[in-house]
Amino acid sequence: MSEMPGSGAGTASFDAPAPARPGAPPGPARGGKGLALVLIALAGAVVVATIVAVAVLVTHRPHHAQASHPLRGTVFQLHVGQCINFGPYGTAVARVVRCAQPHDAEIYGTFKVAGRGWPGGAVLSDQARQGCQSRLSGYVNPQLDPNGMAEFYVYPNPGAWAAGGRSVICEIRGTHGKLTGSVRAATG
Repeated sequence: MSEMPGSGAGTASFDAPAPARPGAPPGPARGGKGLALVLIALAGAVVVATIVAVAVLVTHRPHHAQASHPLRGTVFQLHVGQCINFGPYGTAVARVVRCAQPHDAEIYGTFKVAGRGWPGGAVLSDQARQGCQSRLSGYVNPQLDPNGMAEFYVYPNPGAWAAGGRSVICEIRGTHGKLTGSVRAATG
């Protein structure tokens, strides 16, 4: 039984190479230009990818977060005229709301107390009471009935003092629930 060359197991066909075109370089050097172009294109793509990666890393690198001030978000950051609702921890953390909506308190005064070391609760309480009372009549609308309101003040405890808190916050609160509208006197 005869097999045709290249058609069965263990057989191989050897064809003679085609003659070279006139003027073409002999052998493997013919494909060298194509390979060089592929390598140049690949190198260019790597350079572009590197530039893009560096640009992304530089523009999207994590920024160093600044440490948050320990009193940020507490009652000690409030300002005169703001109305607030207390959070689940009472006056320590308050949320500012529009005075037209029901609210727990309105800030009618703020002032700083002096001192390097914490002077103690009794001293701060006395300073807060005197400072807030002196600011009350100049803020509250004299036409409002004071029977439904009570004044409160907040001063720094030892922890707030150590964190740099020196502000006293003076508040008006409703004695029968939330206030609605501002208690501030009209400014003319």
